[in-house]
Amino acid sequence: MDPHKLRARTGLSQAGLAALVGVHAMTVSKWERRIAKPSAAQERTLRALTKAVERGWAPEDEAVRGDPARALAEAFDTAYREPELDLGALSATNRFSGVIRELKRGDVMSKLVIEVAPGVRIGSVITTDSVERLGLAVGARAVAIIKATEVIVGKC
Repeated sequence: MDPHKLRARTGLSQAGLAALVGVHAMTVSKWERRIAKPSAAQERTLRALTKAVERGWAPEDEAVRGDPARALAEAFDTAYREPELDLGALSATNRFSGVIRELKRGDVMSKLVIEVAPGVRIGSVITTDSVERLGLAVGARAVAIIKATEVIVGKC
């Protein structure tokens, strides 16, 4: 894992990434300049952070440096938690896990947007009752399950 690429994807400073991995910012600088290599444990942490980013985790540099243990716990949770929904019982094969980035509640219907990859978002309109029953909120992990018999295509 390239620490510089990870920082570029997350927007973290060297100090922010260092706080997550438990090293000094100068150590991250040495990794990026290939003067030093992360230890095996540090490499595992960097891989977990990469996986978390791929699953929609988006850290904020100041929050990370303010409470790195909490940020690391959130990243590990994002990287390794499986959806609680038993998807094996569904016939739909188009399943996209991600993080809820927008949620607009209405009296009957609510609109939500799930970010399934950096910059890739899926919108849905569901009942507000379902939002409450599922405990959906901005920042929560969710799965978009798409079942359609037709796909409409347009020219760009």
